[in-house]
Amino acid sequence: MKRLLLLICFCFIGGIALSQGIVRGKITDETGQTVIGATVVLKSNPGVGTVTDFDGNYNLKITDPSPQVLVVSFIGYQKIEESVNPLGNAIVIRNFSLIPQSQEIIGVEITAKASREHDSYMEKMKINSATTIDYISSETIKKTGDSQVSSAVARVPGVSSSSNGIITVRGIGDRYIKTTLNGSVIPTLDPFTNNIRLDLFPTSLVDNVTLAKTLKSDLPGDWAGAYLSVLTKDYPDQLTLSLETTLGYNSQSTFKNVLASDRSTTDWLGYDNGFRDYDHESYVSPRPDPTLYEELVALGLGPYYASLGITSPWSPGSSAGETYFNLGLIQLGLLAPALINDVNAVADARDNYFNGPYQNQAFQIINTPAVKSAQALPNNWANYYKRAPMDFSQSFSVGNQISLFGKPLGFMSGFRIYGSTRFDPSSIVSRVTTVGTGGYTVKSALSQEASVFSNGWSALANLAYKPANNHSVSFLFMPNMTGANRLRNSQTTVGLDGLFPLNVSQFYEERKQFVYQFKYEGFIPSWKTKIEANSSFTDGSSNAPDFKTFTYYKKQDGYQVDLTESGTFRYFRNLDEDIFDSQLSAELPIGEKPGLSRKLKLGGSYTRNDRSYRQYNYEVKYDNTTNNFSLPDNDVAAFLDISSFGFSQNNLGLLILDRYYQRNENPADRTFGFYNVYSGYTMADYSISTKLRITGGLRMEQANIFTDVFIYDSLGYAPNDPRRQYPGEIFLANPGKLNERSILPSVGMIYKLNAFDDPEVFNLRLNYSHSVARPSIRELSDIVVYDYELQDFVFGNSALKMVQIDNYDLRVEKYLQSGNNWSVSVFYKNFKNHIELLNTNQGYTWQNVDNSYSAGIELEAKRKVSKKLEALANLTLVKSQTEYVLSRLEVVNGIKTFIPEDTVSRSMFGQAPYVFNAILNYRLDSLALDLSVSYNIQGRKLVITSADGTPDIFEMPRHMVDFKANKRFGNHISLSLRIQNILNQSTKRTYFGDGYEQDYDAYRFGTTYLLGLSYKL
Repeated sequence: MKRLLLLICFCFIGGIALSQGIVRGKITDETGQTVIGATVVLKSNPGVGTVTDFDGNYNLKITDPSPQVLVVSFIGYQKIEESVNPLGNAIVIRNFSLIPQSQEIIGVEITAKASREHDSYMEKMKINSATTIDYISSETIKKTGDSQVSSAVARVPGVSSSSNGIITVRGIGDRYIKTTLNGSVIPTLDPFTNNIRLDLFPTSLVDNVTLAKTLKSDLPGDWAGAYLSVLTKDYPDQLTLSLETTLGYNSQSTFKNVLASDRSTTDWLGYDNGFRDYDHESYVSPRPDPTLYEELVALGLGPYYASLGITSPWSPGSSAGETYFNLGLIQLGLLAPALINDVNAVADARDNYFNGPYQNQAFQIINTPAVKSAQALPNNWANYYKRAPMDFSQSFSVGNQISLFGKPLGFMSGFRIYGSTRFDPSSIVSRVTTVGTGGYTVKSALSQEASVFSNGWSALANLAYKPANNHSVSFLFMPNMTGANRLRNSQTTVGLDGLFPLNVSQFYEERKQFVYQFKYEGFIPSWKTKIEANSSFTDGSSNAPDFKTFTYYKKQDGYQVDLTESGTFRYFRNLDEDIFDSQLSAELPIGEKPGLSRKLKLGGSYTRNDRSYRQYNYEVKYDNTTNNFSLPDNDVAAFLDISSFGFSQNNLGLLILDRYYQRNENPADRTFGFYNVYSGYTMADYSISTKLRITGGLRMEQANIFTDVFIYDSLGYAPNDPRRQYPGEIFLANPGKLNERSILPSVGMIYKLNAFDDPEVFNLRLNYSHSVARPSIRELSDIVVYDYELQDFVFGNSALKMVQIDNYDLRVEKYLQSGNNWSVSVFYKNFKNHIELLNTNQGYTWQNVDNSYSAGIELEAKRKVSKKLEALANLTLVKSQTEYVLSRLEVVNGIKTFIPEDTVSRSMFGQAPYVFNAILNYRLDSLALDLSVSYNIQGRKLVITSADGTPDIFEMPRHMVDFKANKRFGNHISLSLRIQNILNQSTKRTYFGDGYEQDYDAYRFGTTYLLGLSYKL
């Protein structure tokens, strides 16, 4: 009986314990601003309650298992009462929007947590933002099925994404777009672009992406098109778990024989384990033509000559040299000492030396270390064919909020790994040259097979803790690893004297970013001041181990290597780029007026970017006495096998090196650079009335950029010092410098066009700002690098200037209670010293042009056509113009000079004339089925200008159509089908000029079908 009573008591007590619940949520005012210090109490027991923290969040434990009424109150606002009934250990989410006492409460909408991944949260943020912003949320991304941020963000108004993960906004290229991760800058890891490639980030680890299109003073000032912020997953209010697996089929690659090469065992993890790399310290330079002194030293006479004070080769044919050689013949026993002046005896001794084994012995001793170092380079030259596997993606994430020492601790962690293969069996590449006066002809035309194998993984660990009600700290760690193996087999369709060049190329690039972030937020009640401090460090690197290119020729009777024309190179490149970014701000109210945003914000930041670059260049050389080599059966692997980098004999019986690796040493292969920006700002956000709100501020930025060749800087060589021109180089490698202070004002106005008490939002926004765009470290560096995609050399320009931009923006926006909305934006941007990529007779470089402008209109609409059908669309139309001096490049004593020839006008570099996006979502609740179709296109835009008389090069429009179907099974499981790039249109760049049109390059990588299965708790 006692046991039964104890059991009943235990169950009763346990039932009470299990009946305890938690109510959490956020309290804001009608403008979306968080309300700090609002009270939330139980109506039945006001002694049980809590207050909101500096984020407007509250957390209330309820031990009474019966239904309760919450009372939410704050001075100057009307009270709200809401019934809740958290059963068991349930967590109930309730968010409240307070109404000033001067207004009448018609109704209060209580929803689930306004999560950052939902459209509702982002829409409210967009309405209440002091600047013009657009966004894409995780909720929308799930509908479109985009797996990477680069493709997801292309759904945002005015945005288009290229095939390499670089985006344009309002048709403006990557130079004028700044990307941050949770508000902190991260490195580009790309030698030829200024903005980070967004294909680095998986959408599964992202809550939303916002794009600010007008500047305010608390944002960095070096952008004009958009300030893009990628916001990673936030910790949830309760346990969440997500698992997803995806398999993909590509119409041109999966299960087909595609171009491939040897791989390392870790390629599937996005990095090379050293298979492609080489110990450059072990390299020994070969001596295919050793001097007599080197031969005799190899035969053991080094100490003898050193005793005579001879430690370097003598001049061939000199009388002293003849004597030194004769003395060596004596030491070898080929000449008696007494006969050193006997002409006949000396002649016989020399004949014995040159016709005996001595030279071969010496040659082998001298070059054996070089042969061993050459054979240490792997023979992975040949591209071959293999059956491509299916694409795959696996992702996992888990998050929760728990109590630690009585205070809330939130965490979110996630992981994604993926792999894909793309293949184009018939891509094209051509290059044009001038003929006569104003004519053009095709200089080279390539038909090629091209493959891209992509693998990588990303992870996220986010931890946040509130040790006190008005203080919180958070830590984030986000590692990313991506590896892409690009392969080409190409054949020139334009032959010369019966020879048709062929090329085999391999370019493997691995990119790594380890991002560490810390953030502190606090509120000082006595000052009513919100403090925010954050810092971020990104350890980044981009390695290209063993970028190989081999050119040979096809003849009617076979294949051959032409000793004067063929080129065989291996490049090993390493780019390290680290960024430290820190920010501190204080925000305090201006007076107290409920329902009106009135605040002052002060702050500053410091950014440091350190960049170092190292390259090794190895060229395959051939013995000059040998005729052109043949390649039986077009067998590249056999021709470049490591055994062929050994010893052989010529027709005179002398040892030679048929082929060997010569490292082309150049001081410019090792460079460094740094980029410092110090900034401070003050800004105000002041609502004059319920209808009129003014924002404005001033930002100051001090930028210091420097880059140079490592050895030239350490030796103190001045600019234009002749010693900065390495033998064989065309240009002087001058240091790049920029040291400028920028004063950046910004001002904005928001005016409510409809009645004060109208629940719908009808706003007019006006903004002006002055911003800048600075040349990158790479662009200021005069070094020359061969580029895989351009298939030509690229060199920097140390004389580049900073771009100055004036930005004007007007937007009218309306948000209806039905959920529909529309907006119309008009913008104008004036550029001074706009930077362009230029094609010259020496390769590609960058230059400033004097004046440019871009003006346009942006239309956006969202409409719920019915309960099941929703449509979203946006259109951007742009008119742009650049006035510039057409110049030709001349190089005198290594100094680059652009000679003016004419003043012309054309469309602005990197500016697309239009961008259009559309999404249709159809929801069949009866079948638990969601359908989505999305479309994107951008107009023809100039991507490479010309200074060598050839036509400018434009990126052509491409219709992108994607489809997704998602079927839900219960509350946790869903099955999805995605079809990407349905039309399979090619990515194409084309020459246009004076009625002339010729494709520069074109790639088509097929349609992809993805089947995904997910589980969510």
